[in-house]
Amino acid sequence: MLFGQNFKSKIDENIYLERKNNLYGIVDSLNKTIIPFNYDFIEYKNSVFIVRKGDNNGIVNIENKEIIPLQFKYILPRDNNRFILWTKNSEFGLTDTSGKIILPVKYKRVSSNKNDDFYLTENKNGYCGVFDINGNMIFPEEYIFYTEDNYKIFATKNNKPLILDLLNPTNTIVLDENISFVNTARHFSVDEKYYQIIKQNNKYGLINSMNEIIIPVKFDNLISSQNWRYFIIEQNGKKGLINTDNKIIKEPKYDKIQLMKEYIILKTKGKKDEYYSYEY
Repeated sequence: MLFGQNFKSKIDENIYLERKNNLYGIVDSLNKTIIPFNYDFIEYKNSVFIVRKGDNNGIVNIENKEIIPLQFKYILPRDNNRFILWTKNSEFGLTDTSGKIILPVKYKRVSSNKNDDFYLTENKNGYCGVFDINGNMIFPEEYIFYTEDNYKIFATKNNKPLILDLLNPTNTIVLDENISFVNTARHFSVDEKYYQIIKQNNKYGLINSMNEIIIPVKFDNLISSQNWRYFIIEQNGKKGLINTDNKIIKEPKYDKIQLMKEYIILKTKGKKDEYYSYEY
């Protein structure tokens, strides 16, 4: 929402976000100042206020008490009253609405699963682990993570391919040792299904987090497109297109495929370019 220079907007019962003279503050229904007009921006999340001044972000509560110091590059709100802290040195941690540090601000990466009830970490050595919302360790930082499918994660430990189950860690699926995972694009689409490209005996295919084969492991290469439903296949030096129903849309006979957001351009030397628009 875009506002003019001065505005006032209700954000909760008896709480109003107001902007005056290019600065933000919080007032009540009687226009009494709750949070002074000292900030370049204020965001109300999880019943507290993310405040920004210049390049610095912090958190204050309804009593204008500092919960998190005004020193972070970003503060990312999550469900369950959690916030991911992101420093200017690109170190990450996790806190709650009281300012309690749940995961120390030391990680190379901290992210949440789809429902924000588990947190995935990557330490400075490149190894990943999983914690619950209270900071209890679910999986130690001994893994390399690939595709994340909410409560399932494709991972390797000591080069062994696994599918981790966050809800029941004892249900870890151990795959054949000659399988390796290949980085698979995530498109952040509303209805996206998550798959993992695998390589086995120098051939490529696609599986889901239940270890079901989506595209057979028989191609010389398999590459993500700009749409999660489609993958580029390579066979005998030529390229084609296949979908996640295992239907070959374009036979592998093209020299090059150029990826665009909504379509692909199929190129063959000496011939006119062909176009294919993704179907939804």
